[in-house]
Amino acid sequence: MSPILELIDVSKRYGGVRALERARFACAPGRIHALLGENGAGKSTLIKIMSGVVQPDEGRLLLHGQERRFAHPQEAVSAGIACIFQELSLMPDLSVADNICITDPPRRFGRFGLIDRSAQRRIAEAALARAGADDIHRWRRSRACRCRAGRWWRSPRRCRATRAS
Repeated sequence: MSPILELIDVSKRYGGVRALERARFACAPGRIHALLGENGAGKSTLIKIMSGVVQPDEGRLLLHGQERRFAHPQEAVSAGIACIFQELSLMPDLSVADNICITDPPRRFGRFGLIDRSAQRRIAEAALARAGADDIHRWRRSRACRCRAGRWWRSPRRCRATRAS
């Protein structure tokens, strides 16, 4: 079975620090994968390369057998790769709904149009319900939900990121 996602001989340096040196990683379809390693082994860097957060200095990323390079995380999301980082990354002055839809807000009038608040409300309500957090009000500022955010937040955003395309 050929991998759905494969990184081949990927290297990344930050100044004089070698974060990755010719790393290889492959994901088979229908399988759960784990990255294990000591602190500083390059796990986060590898994930950031997969998701378009950083660019590799060398190496190749294959998605469905096609070589890809993601210049921005949104390109990776559009290709079906979404990442939920360990660090809590809420925008405290945005609403719960804004945070859930932050990577792909529903728009009126095309890609650069106004945000469709009705669609955003429906998406946020559905994601919160799937995560068992439907008691959180979608228009509240995330700052007000801080105590619950660590427990619930990544799950609704994941529900949003993995919705059927």
